[in-house]
Amino acid sequence: MRINKLKIINYKLFQNVTIKMNDDMNIFVGENDSGKTTILEALAMVLTGKINGSNIANRVNLDWFNAKIRKDFIEAVESGNTPILPTIEIEAYFSASKEDEVAIKKFKGTNNSLHEDTEGVKVEIIFDTQYASAYKQLLAEGKVKDIPIEYYKVNYRSFANPEYYAQTTAKKVACIDTTKKDYGPVLNRFVSGSINEYLTEEDMTELRHAYRANRHEFTENQAVKRLNDKLQQSHSFEGKAISLNLRESGIDEWKGDMTISLDGIPLENSGFGTQNMFKSEIFLLQNSDVDILIIEEPENNLSYANMSILISKLSESTGKQLFVSTHSSFVANKLGLQYLHLVANESTVPFKMLSKDTYDYFLKLPGYNTLRILLANHVILVEGPADELIVQKAYIDNFGKQPIEAGIDVVAVDSLAFQRYCELASLIRKSLTVVTDNDGNVEIVRARYEKYRDLVKLCVESDNALNTLEPSVLSVNLDDFETFKSIIYCGKDIESRDPESIKNFMLGNKTNWSMRVFTSDQKIKYPRYILKAIGVVNESKVELDE
Repeated sequence: MRINKLKIINYKLFQNVTIKMNDDMNIFVGENDSGKTTILEALAMVLTGKINGSNIANRVNLDWFNAKIRKDFIEAVESGNTPILPTIEIEAYFSASKEDEVAIKKFKGTNNSLHEDTEGVKVEIIFDTQYASAYKQLLAEGKVKDIPIEYYKVNYRSFANPEYYAQTTAKKVACIDTTKKDYGPVLNRFVSGSINEYLTEEDMTELRHAYRANRHEFTENQAVKRLNDKLQQSHSFEGKAISLNLRESGIDEWKGDMTISLDGIPLENSGFGTQNMFKSEIFLLQNSDVDILIIEEPENNLSYANMSILISKLSESTGKQLFVSTHSSFVANKLGLQYLHLVANESTVPFKMLSKDTYDYFLKLPGYNTLRILLANHVILVEGPADELIVQKAYIDNFGKQPIEAGIDVVAVDSLAFQRYCELASLIRKSLTVVTDNDGNVEIVRARYEKYRDLVKLCVESDNALNTLEPSVLSVNLDDFETFKSIIYCGKDIESRDPESIKNFMLGNKTNWSMRVFTSDQKIKYPRYILKAIGVVNESKVELDE
């Protein structure tokens, strides 16, 4: 069984979205609260009938409804209208392999929102019409203030229309969430499975006897007897003696008291990274026969090395369709950029929708900074290390903190790649600031970014004579040249240095002079285009420099 498409209607962030899936691996990346977890939740809900291990029907709440849909409903009620009762719908469209074609053929039909004649299942959280009279009465009395979820029910349907039970598909799905510290179900299955696999019935009988003997020895201990003697001297109930004893246990209660140790250290006393690695490895072993693996943030609490090991294991999970959410550029790059779904602005976009040249550029790009543009609240692109240091220092001098503390990532890339990043930003409709040299012709530079003007804030020196960062910074500091010179130049001939020679020094020592500015306790002045770059970074839409 494979998921070909997932459609989400009115669930949390998504009002109406259709996500086309890859047959083998799907990696969802985006900022916090962009909807990555919601997508995995929706997938698990429609396939297993559960959310976070609990039955959907027991967990339905108002916050599940899309905020806009809920707001429209409330406003309609307050206006005295009779609003349409909203529903939550999640649909999973299957693509059947030859092995399971017969098994899911019974799910084929057109009972889906796209009216496609195909295999699939859906879950609906919908108003139960048996409560129509009660609802109308409450509405007439003005007692309805919000979506009346107490009158809602959960329906499971196949695309053939008959009701289906989630267990039909749930056995093909396994979910693991490394963000949670609850290892109980995975580890309990490991303990129970190990006992059943490696112990004979005679062994277990012997352990049952030993366990009960230890309990008896405990209750017969003199300290327990002294405790009960003193208790009976001071307390009674209607003439009856009070004592403290161990609860009676079932014949196999000993299994529940067993725990896992690594080199003699109980697993629960190990670091969360070790626990996650062990949990994940056991999880993969226990679910070797499932068709679908859903994994939330595999990088959680893992070191670089352990994360690499886990990713290798995930990559080797052949024959399965993987759905992974992550904040990590490393994870995304290692698993494969071609499998990415970029989650932003209440929608998803496949990474492979980029133009072929740009897609190939990011695919071949070394390092793991590809997704910084997506994961930061805002990105400022600069041309090189010197520009990065000066923009960072300008921000610190003006706001008293580093840009990253405000969710602003200053990224140094080759200026020839600026437009690649602009295309990526356009794909996910995310604003971007570009700080670049004018190279002696500011009009050409502005024309180059014109097509991105609705998303990209272009910050460039307007004076063509100041063609790079160095002459621009020097120009605004000429009024206090001696102070500026003392910050960036450490040579013995400092007294004889004039503006022209300092400019030449800066051009020949880009990293040195910018690092000295960055580490200096004294403040310099910054060109207007640098100040503009750091002054409007929180705007959601910015325009080209005039």
